[in-house]
Amino acid sequence: MASVARDVRFSLRECLPHTGVTVVPVSGEIDLATAAAMRDRLAAAARDEDCECLVVDLADVVFLDASGVGALVAVRRILAGRGSRMVLARPRPAVVRVLRILGMDRVFEIVPAPPVR
Repeated sequence: MASVARDVRFSLRECLPHTGVTVVPVSGEIDLATAAAMRDRLAAAARDEDCECLVVDLADVVFLDASGVGALVAVRRILAGRGSRMVLARPRPAVVRVLRILGMDRVFEIVPAPPVR
């Protein structure tokens, strides 16, 4: 059986140069096997002095469990500690459902995907 970690891809790109916004797309299943890798990647981006707002693009995340949410909370703490913010962008309905069940929709700024026309 293939490792779940292989199904998760992380890439970092600077969005809107010189604005302090960093976008990190995440994809795959974020669970106990992959949450630490996601946390480490997001934390590295969060520690960048130029990162005033970290946007975590969740459009391609198909599954998120409590360990993945815990990883997001850990990175949010890093950012909040220095007055920066974190935005969760374009989560799928299943991911939004997990965030709501855990009360994280009151903790995170969540920006939905634009409606399909």
